Amino acid sequence: MNTHFRLILSFILIAGGLARGAAAQEPTARPRQDIQGASPGFEERDKRVTAVLDASVNYRLRGDLDNDSGSVGILRTGAALTITAPVPPRNRFSVTMGAEQSWYDFSSGAFLEAGDFKPWNHIQSYTIGANFSTQWSETISTILIGTINFAGEGSAVWDHGFTGGGGGALILQLAEGFDLTAGCFVRSKLGGGVYVFPIVGIDWQINKQWRLSNENQPGLYLSYAPNDVWRFSAGARYDFSEFRLASDDSGPGDIASDERVPVTFGVDWTPIPNLTLQGRVGAMVYQKLKERNAQRVTLGQVDVDPGLYLSAGLVLRF
Repeated sequence: MNTHFRLILSFILIAGGLARGAAAQEPTARPRQDIQGASPGFEERDKRVTAVLDASVNYRLRGDLDNDSGSVGILRTGAALTITAPVPPRNRFSVTMGAEQSWYDFSSGAFLEAGDFKPWNHIQSYTIGANFSTQWSETISTILIGTINFAGEGSAVWDHGFTGGGGGALILQLAEGFDLTAGCFVRSKLGGGVYVFPIVGIDWQINKQWRLSNENQPGLYLSYAPNDVWRFSAGARYDFSEFRLASDDSGPGDIASDERVPVTFGVDWTPIPNLTLQGRVGAMVYQKLKERNAQRVTLGQVDVDPGLYLSAGLVLRF
């Protein structure tokens, strides 16, 4: 994936879902902050303490590596708990705690760096995040975001797997049911340096049934909800994860990354207001795995052939 395309995708990082709650989000194993009711105009539910438990599992069926060394299949599970409290008169504060477990099933001869077979296996990720949103008027809100994350192999040195970041965004309600978001998010890199992500998002309730939104992710989804029980959606998102690999000594290990684009069709079922079950089927249309040394010099990289992608999740609201 070229740099220009990655930049376009990063424009919608975090943004779209700043404006709505968790009920309609695409299930993803990656821990994320649920920014409930950040759009202008407080709802009655935003005047009390709320909690959202978000859990999911997804599987990327085995795909061949483009260096012809083998193949890989990937299973991910994750969960996050978000607690949101009102801060009078017109503010909200949210805290999120999340975890993700990823298992990379490389075939016996697979490699990114020549001679380094089966590059990694079990990757753990733990996230703590917080945000503070303020409603300045009926049409203007702002939000401040901060996160701390550890990501690495189970045997990786704990101190070398941490990153952190923060940012802010302005949310404008241009019309009833139509919000735009703009801002910036800065996050540290493993091994030094920072990523800078512009935030640009849209959340458009086209009519009572149809909606176009980023759904609190770097992606875009069109959804149709014929009633309060069923919701159908189609869309794509950009995922990027970076993690520390185990080292043979006490020093920092290599750095690996997984860049991917799943395209999915999905259904959400909400039998009662506090519970939503989610299912998705689609394809991983793009995926690149990369390994760097501790100084971020690239050691090897491969593209993974497109393959079937399955995802399921649940959302509990309290």
